[in-house]
Amino acid sequence: MYHDAECPIWQPHGSSLVESLLIELLMTARSENAVKKVSAPDLRVGLICADRDGNRIRIDSVDRVAAMLSYHFLNDELRVQEGIQERSIEQFLVEGWYTAVPGKTL
Repeated sequence: MYHDAECPIWQPHGSSLVESLLIELLMTARSENAVKKVSAPDLRVGLICADRDGNRIRIDSVDRVAAMLSYHFLNDELRVQEGIQERSIEQFLVEGWYTAVPGKTL
């Protein structure tokens, strides 16, 4: 049985092992992208997107034949805030909306 100071994993604060692990964790967290710009294949009903100002929307419909979509703006609790907005898919993509990568949230 190891005593704390003898344990190969335990190192006093500021040790090179602890610092290395912390730096690795921080660098990994910073290098992982949590959001990406929305592209046409991403568009689906229920997708939550945000603009650069933090305004969030939820897509309500996507009609690829007519090349149109509709969406609602959301409040901080992700509840509907305004009436339905409609845009062409092309116009929507040009506006520069972002979404979370799989496994992440906005």
